Amino acid sequence: MKHIVSIKRAVLSFVTCAILLSLLTTAFVAFAEGFDLSKYSNDEILELLDQINNEVVKRGLTKTATLAKGTYIAGRDIPVGSYVYTCLATGSDWGNVTIYSDRGNGKQLMWEVVSAPEKDEERETIFITLNDGDQLKSGVSFSLTVGSGIIFK
Repeated sequence: MKHIVSIKRAVLSFVTCAILLSLLTTAFVAFAEGFDLSKYSNDEILELLDQINNEVVKRGLTKTATLAKGTYIAGRDIPVGSYVYTCLATGSDWGNVTIYSDRGNGKQLMWEVVSAPEKDEERETIFITLNDGDQLKSGVSFSLTVGSGIIFK
């Protein structure tokens, strides 16, 4: 009789473990596939984006890279994404900032003239988006910051 009870307990433990493993696997697969945002309204999506941006800033998840003046290709030299470009020119330095599609052989997407700040001024910043293959060319040293907490209302 004791062996039958032990076998029942073993079977029950095995079934319980199998069910838990199945639930965990299902939850993991659902999480790995991402969230289905299609059921949310535009206003709800914008509210969620606002909350995420605030949390990124709150947690200090911003990252900044300092780069020398030059030409960079998105997807090769710089990760594809959206950034805050900050001009690091000093003194009387100035330069052009341009973005071209198709590794510089395509259409001009953006052009700005940037310069060192005057006394008591902040450094110039530009919000840019680099898609795969875009060429970013800067005539001055600069920094790119991702996750800077820019929030559009």
